[in-house]
Amino acid sequence: MHAFDPNDYRKRVLAAVERRGGLAESDAFELYDIPLADASRLSDADVAARVEQVWALWQKLRDHPKFRVLAGLLVEAHQELSEPLLHTGSRLIEADRVKQLRDRRDAERYEMLDAAIERLIQRHNGIPAGKIAGLEDIGRLGGLTVAEVAARVRRHRIIDEAPAAPPPPAAPALSTERRRQIRSLLAEYERLLAGDPVPTLLSLLDMDFSAAHRSNEIRLRAEALRARTRELPPGRLRVVLDELLIHIGDLLEPGGPLVDAYLLTITETVTDQLRPQVRAAVLVEDLLVAPDFDYLLGVAIAGGLDRANAERILVALADELGTTVEGREHLAAGRKPSTTPEKQSTSATSTAAPVNPAADEANPPGAPQPEHWQRTPYDGTTQSGRPWEAALRAARASLRAGKPKEAAAFIADARRLVGDDAAAARSVRAVGEDVERVLAEAVVHWRAAVSCCAGRRFVEALAEHLDFLDRRAADVANPDPRGASRELLIGRARAAVIEAGRLFEALPADPGLRMQAVREVLEVCADHAEARAALAELRVAAPEHVTVSRKPDGTVVITWTPSTTDQAEYRITRLLADGSWRVVGRTRGVAMEDGGAPAGPVPVYGVVASISGRASDMTRSDRTAATTGSASTAQHGDPAARRNTPGPAENSATGSTGAAADTAREPSGLPTVRGLAERNGLLVFQWPTGVTEVMVVARADAPPDDPDDPQAQRWKVTNMRYEIEGGVRIPAEIPRPCHVAVASCRREPSGTLTVAAGFGAAARLRWVR
Repeated sequence: MHAFDPNDYRKRVLAAVERRGGLAESDAFELYDIPLADASRLSDADVAARVEQVWALWQKLRDHPKFRVLAGLLVEAHQELSEPLLHTGSRLIEADRVKQLRDRRDAERYEMLDAAIERLIQRHNGIPAGKIAGLEDIGRLGGLTVAEVAARVRRHRIIDEAPAAPPPPAAPALSTERRRQIRSLLAEYERLLAGDPVPTLLSLLDMDFSAAHRSNEIRLRAEALRARTRELPPGRLRVVLDELLIHIGDLLEPGGPLVDAYLLTITETVTDQLRPQVRAAVLVEDLLVAPDFDYLLGVAIAGGLDRANAERILVALADELGTTVEGREHLAAGRKPSTTPEKQSTSATSTAAPVNPAADEANPPGAPQPEHWQRTPYDGTTQSGRPWEAALRAARASLRAGKPKEAAAFIADARRLVGDDAAAARSVRAVGEDVERVLAEAVVHWRAAVSCCAGRRFVEALAEHLDFLDRRAADVANPDPRGASRELLIGRARAAVIEAGRLFEALPADPGLRMQAVREVLEVCADHAEARAALAELRVAAPEHVTVSRKPDGTVVITWTPSTTDQAEYRITRLLADGSWRVVGRTRGVAMEDGGAPAGPVPVYGVVASISGRASDMTRSDRTAATTGSASTAQHGDPAARRNTPGPAENSATGSTGAAADTAREPSGLPTVRGLAERNGLLVFQWPTGVTEVMVVARADAPPDDPDDPQAQRWKVTNMRYEIEGGVRIPAEIPRPCHVAVASCRREPSGTLTVAAGFGAAARLRWVR
């Protein structure tokens, strides 16, 4: 068994567990970082030692910015998780159970990939080499890496596709840059000269799409426009026209393939503009009705097309979406136009007869139909003459109704009925991709919803995940067959949000009682916004009277008077010779022993009380109670009084604010930032020795009170980013002028970021740029 590395464990184990959705997607061997293959070889003592190491790390991570929720759940479940691992007999039984669980989980991860591979083998008797990139994309949807996909693919025969014949010489095409230039110049011309829209170069010459190959007429009109342009006074309009005439001379006047390339550009642009509008127009009626068709025809003509090409594109887009245009059904791909009105009438009314002989042969009269046909209005027949169209419409209707699994069944029918019709296959594939995307998103939302509910983040669960499942994926069940249903999670989340709201309404006004009441609200719903805001306004009282003494064996005993804030946890740190602080430990008691204290004079210790991520000032063992109290008052006194006092960088003549800032620095135990100034639009300062991260705090109406000022905006800056940019950029969304201050930060061995309690005397500035 490898040695335990906390940093590697966070990145390799905890990040993976968090990404998969929490404890429900993991097992004890993974959580305690014990290789499953070593379960029978490890002694009970080795396993117990590893369990203790991991257990200690979980406790340290309970206030980690990323893993605190997961760490809290792990700490609560520690007894239940570790018990089966500590004895050989139960460990072997648990190892067998976990192996089966992992095999089942891997099968679920590989399900989509295996299905795609199976279809390729049925179709090609192997896996074409050109399809492997697509299989990697499918694997990513299931959370598989490229290496895992490659290992799966190696089990099957790879077919080397014959080299393709050399492509024919490419037709002339407009570069992306030239297209952009023409669009930009035409848009600017419209702004400079009010009048009718000018979407194309042909429109500028007062010609339409169908006249593009009349080269002589184009040359005459271009010469006339050049003559009028020369008569214009110097200015931007003349410059724009000169540049547009250059493009006309290059593309339209020569005629031939370059004209075709420009016409293709116009067609592609209009088609891309129309596609989402057609999709929206057919969403409700499953048909492009005549009024919508007429409107979109006007849009296409305004984009530069003539009427014939605009109609052709709209019909093609409707066909691409598996539908038709009202009154133009005979123009759809694969449709044979009737020769007489009588035949049209017969075709439109004969809906009882089978429309697909192969399907009728496979399902003779009286044979049982597929179950999903019985559950929906779709019965396998259609009025359109295209046997796959009814299945595709049923799939789209199911998708709109929030039933993607039912839609997937209809897509399977449509694929079976589509045959060799390439246009129909494109339509089915487009809707099939939508169905697959919703199914994949549903799995992600399920895992996130379960994780949120486990962490009591019920507001996030309802707003971001359960709402999606309820509206878009109502027939997708919880991927964990043992997990709660969607209805149960929604009921539990709504009940918790309502209960949290009721508790919040009953919060007491007494600050001494309010902290505990707010914590009770957050115990019910951890992301209750109003409760979190109320918690941010409350301050944790600092512990008092920190005393230290050394025992005969060299151990230092630290004791203190508890914080007046109930149920506080205490973090104890030791001051090192270089001025930095090292964490000794955490406890809910009022004493701790430091067996690692150096010999010689008794070191200085600091104690900080914290509750739910809120921390008090540090109380040091070398400060008297009176000094600590005065520092706390200077740091956390009446905000209104401090707001009326200018910062040290804004009024350095007073001298009193500088002393207050130095006092604020001392409880933090961190060296302060110095020399805050503005240079070339950037915030610059002197980095203290040993500090690699700082917290920049900005406030518009007054100098920030401290790094946790609720009225201020804050962001973290690393020394690497500072060096790259030559300073700190003030974000554009922060109003000017504003008051800026910078506080030092320290990254603890556990990964927690500690921010100084205040700002240094020379770490404030009024920003006006």
